[in-house]
Amino acid sequence: MSRVGKRIQDERIKKGMTPKQLGKKCGVAESFIIDIEGGRKIINEKLFAQISKALGTDLEEAMILAPNEDEKREEKIERKLPKPTADRSIKRNDIEPFAQWGEALSNIIKQIPIYDVEMVSIRGYKAFPVIDKKVEGFNPDKLIYIEAADDSLSQYRIKRNDRCLIYLNHEFMNGSFHLLEYDNKRYLRRIKKVDGNKVQLIEGTGDKKPIIIDVKGIKILGRLIRVEIDF
Repeated sequence: MSRVGKRIQDERIKKGMTPKQLGKKCGVAESFIIDIEGGRKIINEKLFAQISKALGTDLEEAMILAPNEDEKREEKIERKLPKPTADRSIKRNDIEPFAQWGEALSNIIKQIPIYDVEMVSIRGYKAFPVIDKKVEGFNPDKLIYIEAADDSLSQYRIKRNDRCLIYLNHEFMNGSFHLLEYDNKRYLRRIKKVDGNKVQLIEGTGDKKPIIIDVKGIKILGRLIRVEIDF
């Protein structure tokens, strides 16, 4: 996550805004805000000013006053380095490997964010190895975790707080579990095609009938890849 993205995310959460709400105020897509906060997109000065205005804060001034993460990291590195003595001074070669390690690790390790189902806040991260520029066979920038909000999919062994690995795309795959937006809320649901443009949104409790709706009435945000639980 970039310093700019982290500051925007912190201020957005402080204001109680979702990425979708912030994107709407700035005239950009929700996914673009998420990419900015995740450090995957670089914004120009005009959009930076729009986001500052939408959040009601001077982000540039806040970033000047806030400690730089790079400075913090360098300060920690300096504390670990051997102190110079009368016989020995610290040479440039003593410091360079630390910066090189960070750069090298960013190419082989990807921190996947863990969101709540509404994607309002990040609960944490999980590290994955990057192999051939992919994580688990997918574009690493298109992967997120969603924590299951309740037990509505318990019939499928998906329970509250289970971590659901989601591949972000808008493609409908019949019979698969998707992260979707319906009636201004977000859900994890299994979707099955009925006929024509009609689909079923299936819960997994067994005591509720599937919702049948025109596929145009839902917005598919991603597809469930895997579920993880803690014992």
